[in-house]
Amino acid sequence: MPRIKLEGCTSTPFGGYLKSLGVLRLVSEQADANARGWWDGDTFQLDSELSREDLTQFFLDRYEPTPIIAPWNGGSGFYPKDNKEGLNAIAATSDRRFALYRETIAACQAFPEVVSGKSGDENARRSAILRRCRNRLNDRTVEWLDAAVGIAADGDRSFAPVLGTGGNEGRLDYTNNFMSRIAALLIAPDPKSPVRDLLSNALFGTSTVGLQAGAAGQYDPGKAGGANQGPGIDQDASTNPWDLVLTMEGAVAWASGLYRRQGVAYGSFLCSPFTVRSVTVGYGSASREDDARAEVWVPLWTRPVQYSELRVLLREGRASVQGRPAKNTLEFAEAAASLGVDRGIDRFVRYSLLKRRGDSYVALPVGTFPNVYSSNSDCIRAFLLMLDRLVDLPKGAEDLRRNVESGVYQALLRDRPEDIRDMMSAFGRMLRRSVTTAEPRLPIRALKADSWLKVCGFKSDPSVRIAAAVASIFDRETGPISDNLCRGGKAFAWAGGGLCDRMVSVLERRIRSAHAAETHRNPLGASCEIDPGDVTLFIDGAVNDVLIEDLIFAFLMLDWQGLQLEQYDSAEVLPTYAALKCLFLPGEIKLGEEPKFLVADRRVLAALSADDIEDATKMAVNRLRIAGLRPLDVTYAGGVDPRRLAASLLIPVRQGRLFGSGIFHPLEQSTAHA
Repeated sequence: MPRIKLEGCTSTPFGGYLKSLGVLRLVSEQADANARGWWDGDTFQLDSELSREDLTQFFLDRYEPTPIIAPWNGGSGFYPKDNKEGLNAIAATSDRRFALYRETIAACQAFPEVVSGKSGDENARRSAILRRCRNRLNDRTVEWLDAAVGIAADGDRSFAPVLGTGGNEGRLDYTNNFMSRIAALLIAPDPKSPVRDLLSNALFGTSTVGLQAGAAGQYDPGKAGGANQGPGIDQDASTNPWDLVLTMEGAVAWASGLYRRQGVAYGSFLCSPFTVRSVTVGYGSASREDDARAEVWVPLWTRPVQYSELRVLLREGRASVQGRPAKNTLEFAEAAASLGVDRGIDRFVRYSLLKRRGDSYVALPVGTFPNVYSSNSDCIRAFLLMLDRLVDLPKGAEDLRRNVESGVYQALLRDRPEDIRDMMSAFGRMLRRSVTTAEPRLPIRALKADSWLKVCGFKSDPSVRIAAAVASIFDRETGPISDNLCRGGKAFAWAGGGLCDRMVSVLERRIRSAHAAETHRNPLGASCEIDPGDVTLFIDGAVNDVLIEDLIFAFLMLDWQGLQLEQYDSAEVLPTYAALKCLFLPGEIKLGEEPKFLVADRRVLAALSADDIEDATKMAVNRLRIAGLRPLDVTYAGGVDPRRLAASLLIPVRQGRLFGSGIFHPLEQSTAHA
């Protein structure tokens, strides 16, 4: 069987995709039942008994157009003021190819509601016409009706987004336009019109000089004309009439059949395949101001399939998340990334039906998405469930939430740790705006720290480790650090000109609270204690402060129970920091023969605030000696930013590396507890 590359049938624009479906459908139903089609890159391939020339002759001589009509619509050709050229030409022709079309037109013209015209309750009239069409017309016509409009038992009509509002888009009636172009191509063509060349252009992408003025509709916005749409300042619309014909035939293949479990349905909404509510993320021009009717994810496949197989896919193709249909862009992306879509699909092209040029909608391609398993899909599912529980965002946080949604999409699309980290960073920014300017209730900690720290790059990124350590601080009397970070908390302290100032403010507040409660320990215990070498990187400014702050807030949502930290290498420990940090360790100091308890001295923080590192370390060393420890008798010089040094004392670290940093007498170090 010859293989034909249909270079005029491509996955973009949307009309090109629908043309591809139309060609396979028509060839399979009217010429070769064993024809198969598939995608090679972005170009459709056809395998059938028809040669390239045979395919051209089929459409010119044997193709029987689907009776595409919309007698319920004004402008459809069925009413006195309508353009009737196409309808009258089909009704008058004796060509056997149009026999069913003629019968359909005649039947509709006899409907009482069509004869009487617009009168009374217009919705009831249109619903009555639809019921008559379904009850009296041929099955081929009903297939078109199923694609265009549905009617519920209560008479409510619902529309497949790919066909506008029941076969029209504003003043453009697709059905009347279809009839006019069919008549101009196959019934009474203009002798000057290169019908064959136009067909060759539509199918094979060959050049032609016969493009005509006419509305392209939503399917090919690049040919709609207007400013900056061509070589001149302003360009008239120029279309190939075969494009609309084949596009509409493809729309029948795409949307025919009611399938209520999938898509953007409310109540009896008629759902076309793989159609969801739009979340405007994942493309450069995305804006929350975008008015999107819906979003369509069109599947591409590389295995040759017959139309019967494709029809099953389009009528029953699944995009599900935990057993329920995906409802919006993010859930569809999640389904594609979690084996929730039929396996025969290789990737999807996303089309957002956006309002452009006044009240008109156009199908804009907004990216492709592979249908492959993402190792992060389970984590992201838990994240989205948690995100849904976060409501009542303060004014100004809406754009921040869009950034989070965009991060979710990119994380599912690319499946990289840095994208998960960026998503959590965006979430942290949104949460920070929310909890530091209002008093919302935080969602339940539903994200397991073990898995989330791993996917965020804990092992490779010290900024992630530092944020995790700070976010996991908890004391049974002073409380969790969220009390210091949330305005609704009893000890809010996240204030200052930068990350370091805010960390110092929290540190001072927690120390004061412990002193006021006469708690003889530092309230700086944490579930996630990191290597003190990471703190060296923090003090040196070799980390990302913005990311740390974002992730501190994001990691407030982590459940720290059962945390098992990955092993990693870090920098050397600064002796100056080690001497100071010993005074700020929580719980007992496991160094020497007997465990000891130390309580932070606020004078140390005051000295650091005054940029006096030497005095601060002298006080710390003196306190260590009073406690019975044996730090080496050396001078601890500066050379570091005292404000970053002060902030670093908030970060929970493991004691072992701290005591092994060389500031204690060797004999004492040898008795350090593990």
